Amino acid sequence: MIILLLICFLSCATHDNSQPLPVNKPITIPAVAILADDSLLQHNNGSWLYKGQPFSGTIIAWYPSHQLQSSQSFYNGKEEGWLVTFYPNGVRERKRYFHAGEKDSVSYGWWDNGNLRFEYHFAHGNYNGDFKEWYYSGKPLQYIVYNNGTDMSGKGWRENGKLYMNFINKNGRRYGLMNAQPCYSLRGERGEYVKSN
Repeated sequence: MIILLLICFLSCATHDNSQPLPVNKPITIPAVAILADDSLLQHNNGSWLYKGQPFSGTIIAWYPSHQLQSSQSFYNGKEEGWLVTFYPNGVRERKRYFHAGEKDSVSYGWWDNGNLRFEYHFAHGNYNGDFKEWYYSGKPLQYIVYNNGTDMSGKGWRENGKLYMNFINKNGRRYGLMNAQPCYSLRGERGEYVKSN
């Protein structure tokens, strides 16, 4: 009984609820790493080949400053698992999950100041679930809900917090406010009308 409780506790303690788990069962990627600029690495017809064979392992890229630029895992020539990229200053830029060469599960992006830039959810390469974006300042920009690539509802805000988009999709038709543009802007503390295209 104590052993069962201990196993349950350890499994709960090691599970990170802050990030959704990948939808598909992860594939074991071989512990092989090559550099992105390796002359034997080629991209051919949607597949990555190394020495003429579909590559399984990790491709790593470095900035000239020797700072890590990206790390991407592959299986049989297709993206599989996490892609992680960094800005030249070492701050994390993106973290995206792939399965069989398609974006899957979740993708995160950060501004170079460390603030979250986006959080996108995918299923088999299509947006599916939450689609969130933020301004550089950290204020919300957009929140859209997708169902298998179709936007079902969404809201968008200007950086000052004013709503510019608020819609729902019913039976394939959008209703509401979509990407409204202001008819004037402030320049030098004076209102100035803007021509609409």
